[in-house]
Amino acid sequence: MAFLKKAVDQRCNYLVTELTRSGYFKNPARKQLYELTLSELEEIYKAQKQK
Repeated sequence: MAFLKKAVDQRCNYLVTELTRSGYFKNPARKQLYELTLSELEEIYKAQKQK
Protein backbone atom coordinates (compact mmCIF):
# COMPACT_ATOMS: atom_id res chain seq x y z
CA MET A 1 0.00 0.00 0.00
CA ALA A 2 2.89 2.36 0.70
CA PHE A 3 3.98 1.92 -2.92
CA LEU A 4 0.64 3.27 -4.18
CA LYS A 5 0.77 6.28 -1.83
CA LYS A 6 4.30 7.05 -3.00
CA ALA A 7 3.26 6.83 -6.66
CA VAL A 8 0.30 9.16 -6.10
CA ASP A 9 2.48 11.64 -4.22
CA GLN A 10 5.11 11.59 -6.98
CA ARG A 11 2.49 12.22 -9.67
CA CYS A 12 0.95 15.06 -7.63
CA ASN A 13 4.37 16.65 -7.17
CA TYR A 14 5.08 16.34 -10.89
CA LEU A 15 1.76 17.96 -11.83
CA VAL A 16 2.19 20.79 -9.30
CA THR A 17 5.69 21.46 -10.67
CA GLU A 18 4.52 21.47 -14.28
CA LEU A 19 1.54 23.70 -13.56
CA THR A 20 3.71 26.12 -11.59
CA ARG A 21 6.24 26.26 -14.43
CA SER A 22 3.46 27.17 -16.82
CA GLY A 23 2.35 30.04 -14.56
CA TYR A 24 -0.70 28.36 -13.04
CA PHE A 25 -0.86 28.87 -9.26
CA LYS A 26 -4.47 28.87 -8.00
CA ASN A 27 -7.57 27.19 -9.27
CA PRO A 28 -10.98 28.89 -9.42
CA ALA A 29 -11.92 27.41 -6.02
CA ARG A 30 -9.05 29.47 -4.54
CA LYS A 31 -7.19 26.42 -3.29
CA GLN A 32 -3.43 26.09 -3.50
CA LEU A 33 -2.22 23.43 -5.92
CA TYR A 34 -0.81 21.29 -3.13
CA GLU A 35 -4.29 21.13 -1.56
CA LEU A 36 -5.87 19.48 -4.59
CA THR A 37 -6.41 15.78 -5.19
CA LEU A 38 -4.67 13.88 -7.94
CA SER A 39 -7.88 13.84 -9.98
CA GLU A 40 -8.28 17.60 -9.69
CA LEU A 41 -4.66 18.18 -10.66
CA GLU A 42 -4.99 15.87 -13.67
CA GLU A 43 -8.06 17.78 -14.90
CA ILE A 44 -6.33 21.14 -14.58
CA TYR A 45 -3.17 19.83 -16.22
CA LYS A 46 -5.08 18.45 -19.21
CA ALA A 47 -7.00 21.71 -19.60
CA GLN A 48 -3.80 23.75 -19.48
CA LYS A 49 -2.12 21.56 -22.09
CA GLN A 50 -5.00 22.16 -24.49
CA LYS A 51 -4.56 25.93 -24.35
